[in-house]
Amino acid sequence: MNRYLLIALAACAVAILFGWQHIRAQGVALDAATARNATLEAVAESRRNTQRLLADLDTEHTKALTDAQADNRKLRTAVATGERRLSVLAKCPAVRATTSPASVGDAEARAELDPAAGERIVAITDDGDQGLIALRAAQDYINTVCLGGTNQKGR
Repeated sequence: MNRYLLIALAACAVAILFGWQHIRAQGVALDAATARNATLEAVAESRRNTQRLLADLDTEHTKALTDAQADNRKLRTAVATGERRLSVLAKCPAVRATTSPASVGDAEARAELDPAAGERIVAITDDGDQGLIALRAAQDYINTVCLGGTNQKGR
C-alpha cells in the first residue's frame, strides 16, 4: 500500500511540477502580452495625437485659403466696379508751364491700369495665395507626420 501511495505522491509531484512550469510559462506570456498591449496603446495614442494635429492643420489651412479667396473676391469685385483702381509707379518728365527754381525736373506719377489687366493681376495674386497656402500645408504635414515633429510656425 505504501508503494502505491509513494507512486501516487510521485505522480502528484510530477503533475505539480509540470503544472507549475505551465503556469510560469503562462505568466511569461501574460507579461509579454501586457507589454505588447501597452506598446499598442502608446502607438494608438500617438496616432490619435497625429490625427488631431492633422485635423487642426487642415482647419487652419482651409480657413486661410477661404479667407484669401474671400479677400481676392472682394478685390476682384472692387476692381471690376471701379471702386478700387490699380496703378503702377511711372517716371514721366514733368510738363512745365514756367521755369522756376522750385520745379522738379522729373516727377513720380502713377499710371492707372486697364480694369481687365487689373482683374488678371488680382487672379494671379489669388493663384499665388493658393500656392503659398498649399505649400505651407505640405510643409506642416511633412513636419508633423513624416518628421514626427509638431506644427512648427517658423515660416
